[in-house]
Amino acid sequence: MQEQGMGMMGCGGIGGGLTDVSMAVPGEQHHQLKAEIATHPLYEQLLSAHVSCLRVATPIDQLPLIDAQLSQSHHLLRSYAQNNAHHSLPQHQRQELDNFLAQYMLVLCSFREQLQQHVRVHAVEAVMACREIEQNLQSLTGATLAEGTGATMSDDEDELQMDFSFDQSGGDGQDLMGFGPLQRVRQELKIELKQGFKSRIEDVREEILRKRRAGKLPGDTTTVLKNWWQQHSKWPYPTEDDKAKLVEQTGLQLKQINNWFINQRKRNWHSNSQSATSLKSKRKR
Repeated sequence: MQEQGMGMMGCGGIGGGLTDVSMAVPGEQHHQLKAEIATHPLYEQLLSAHVSCLRVATPIDQLPLIDAQLSQSHHLLRSYAQNNAHHSLPQHQRQELDNFLAQYMLVLCSFREQLQQHVRVHAVEAVMACREIEQNLQSLTGATLAEGTGATMSDDEDELQMDFSFDQSGGDGQDLMGFGPLQRVRQELKIELKQGFKSRIEDVREEILRKRRAGKLPGDTTTVLKNWWQQHSKWPYPTEDDKAKLVEQTGLQLKQINNWFINQRKRNWHSNSQSATSLKSKRKR
């Protein structure tokens, strides 16, 4: 990988002086340029930028190949460093090399951003297309696919938990764009969505739990209130003294007791209304 990258930089034309020398002594000049690049202060940054571009468009199962090549890079660097100790470029050619490598770094960074945007756009299109196809299949056959749906998140696997682990299983197939398994695309989109809305999801989850805790009364207190209701079903409106006694018996706040009776009367009214409607229907028959 280092050989290919330095070959591209060495043959790409750094300047007029370097090109003329390369044409006069192509083999020696080409090797010397590689040595200069390998020992250049910008080399590590260039290599990192080059690898970043490769990682964007490399399937997950092939990423270890890049890491394996990087682990062997020190042998190549040692070889070029020894060669460069006996040869050096003239000052004007070194300046041209510095300028070229700086510009090449900017090109690589820009190219990586374009690649990421390209993959992201087509990834969204691919996921949406798969989701549409699966929805059409379900509407036609009534069958639901066991896995591979186009949803970016599911209630069962998330449950409002901030779990950002990757599931790499089942990702052997590549998508049509050649940018890696579709499973990888879905996972990356899901991670971006979760990270972008993490604080909002946590706030909503906490609000839901708070309302549940505030609105749900303990079972034993509900039993006391229901017993009072049944004993006063003809006029289920407790007096202030009755409410004070219920507060003492249940340990609830006065507001909670008032709300329970309001809701209970609504439930009772709705139940009686349905019963009356059903009775009228039977009489008409």
